[in-house]
Amino acid sequence: MALEADDLVLPHRGLEYTLSGGAPEWAIGRDGVLFGYLVIRSVAGEEGEPVYTTRLPDGTIGNVEGSDWEQIVKAMLNEVDPAIPDASSGSSMATP
Repeated sequence: MALEADDLVLPHRGLEYTLSGGAPEWAIGRDGVLFGYLVIRSVAGEEGEPVYTTRLPDGTIGNVEGSDWEQIVKAMLNEVDPAIPDASSGSSMATP
């Protein structure tokens, strides 16, 4: 599913993140903190859909890529946002 908006709000685990910019790269942040970028790796993958990945602010490319940009962003946020509890804790809500 292609991301067609330049700016949007993405709710995840009780928090709201912003994606801003536009193709080929969107900044991902919350409350003024930049967590990384959603990047188009290829405009047309095997099924004709764009292929996305992430990049951290230090330039490190993410380990996940695919056409489901929303799940890719959420997976990255689960790893980099300290406000999201460890997935192994069993909690689905962020701590204050």
